[in-house]
Amino acid sequence: MKKAALALLLATLSLPALADNALGTLTVKGKTTVLKAVVATEETGEGGQKWLVILASDRKVEGDRSIARLAQLAEDGRLHAVRILWRIGSDTVRAVPYDAKLPTSGQMGQESPTLNLRKYGSGSVDAEFKSKMLGQDWHFHANVKAKVVPGGTLEYEHQAQSFGAATTGGDKKLELGKLGYAYTPEAFHHAISDGNVNAVRHFLALGMSPNAHAKSDNHPMIMASMGCGNPDKADDRSKILETLASGGGDVKAADQNGSTALLWAVQGGCSADSVRALLKAGANPNVRAKGGATPLMYADIFKRTELADILKAAGAKK
Repeated sequence: MKKAALALLLATLSLPALADNALGTLTVKGKTTVLKAVVATEETGEGGQKWLVILASDRKVEGDRSIARLAQLAEDGRLHAVRILWRIGSDTVRAVPYDAKLPTSGQMGQESPTLNLRKYGSGSVDAEFKSKMLGQDWHFHANVKAKVVPGGTLEYEHQAQSFGAATTGGDKKLELGKLGYAYTPEAFHHAISDGNVNAVRHFLALGMSPNAHAKSDNHPMIMASMGCGNPDKADDRSKILETLASGGGDVKAADQNGSTALLWAVQGGCSADSVRALLKAGANPNVRAKGGATPLMYADIFKRTELADILKAAGAKK
């Protein structure tokens, strides 16, 4: 059975991409279904953000494609599908499975698939999506090539319940896998980049150093503070910086231009609590950027009066 599923996967993914077709597989609890139909739309989410929404399924879904109808079709055993959501121009990619065998069918998890965007624009998309989730009972891999049609307001699936905290080390690694990450420094960086505060906390609880990074990568503190400028999950991104700072992150770490996490936090829009955490951990309130700007200067430039008050109380000067 496993050999047959593998052969099916290889045969499917080796086919040339066809117009308005998905070529791939969805595997749920060891059973593989071929994904052969696709619908792609551009929809508008919160704050006017544009999203590309792709429904890759085992059968063409005519008419109403609301999440309520998809959930009902899946529950009735008449649909096996993955709904992929990409916030256009960002690193935010989500995938929602629809399959009767899954308790989380039709629910939005924190899993983030990889996206290889070969072509996007002029009303069409050509891309490859692949799950990077571990420790869960479903995964998928799909090549899609389709026309992109205008859609309406983006409809979000309900968030799946998070995993419990009272677990052993082995259980925590399993839970980390369910969130989409292996226990490696590279995956730790992906979690920070994704704005996944739950995963970052799991990494630290398992013993990952808040300063773990390769020489070619930005320090985790820099990555987290730069991430606050991303409007997607902005609160979580600030909480990640706060978590790293309170967990022993090096507040003196700097990027290639000499800017520290505090400088990035003030200019990038991080929360007041994260700035307080940086200062409490020993960040220099008078550190200067390469051009000579201080955190207090940035607070004034970007009219962040609350941060200016916090910085002044810590001894900051212009």
